[in-house]
Amino acid sequence: FSGAILCASTPTARQYYEKGQEAQNSAEWYTAVEFYQEAVRLNNVYGDAWYSMAECTYALGEYSLALTYLETAEKYAKNHTDILNLTGFCYLGLEKTEEAEKIFKKVLNSYPNNIEARFGLAQLDILAGRLSGAEDLYLDALKRQQSNRNALLSVALVAQELGKTDAANSYIDQALRYHS
Repeated sequence: FSGAILCASTPTARQYYEKGQEAQNSAEWYTAVEFYQEAVRLNNVYGDAWYSMAECTYALGEYSLALTYLETAEKYAKNHTDILNLTGFCYLGLEKTEEAEKIFKKVLNSYPNNIEARFGLAQLDILAGRLSGAEDLYLDALKRQQSNRNALLSVALVAQELGKTDAANSYIDQALRYHS
């Protein structure tokens, strides 16, 4: 009985992970990272904790560190496409556009409907000054998820930049209708 009490008072890796998720959902990146570090200290093969740590460090603009965490997450986590997409976005943050493009195209070759990879390629098009290409990629994303807030707002911005004011206003109206 006393052993059960002892175990109950010692947090598990899962409990640290859940606390990390709460902090991450509140955009408390540093706190979340601390909880995830405790989770992987207790269970160093906790792939979801490694991935979540990468998400937080990415949000903090620590792209190189996020890549390090993603390498470990890739060994243990179950959702390979999320890891690949975040890796691509880290490369974008590091201005390694060729590496980012390879990763996003790899994801789309295996999963043609993957919206995050389309967003990554659209950002590459924007960086290269190919606004029409970015617009097409955002519109493709909307075909797959017509209420996707990020796609609606992104295509609205690109349409506005291309001088398509009526279309931009329409996308903004749609975004407000789906996400008041």
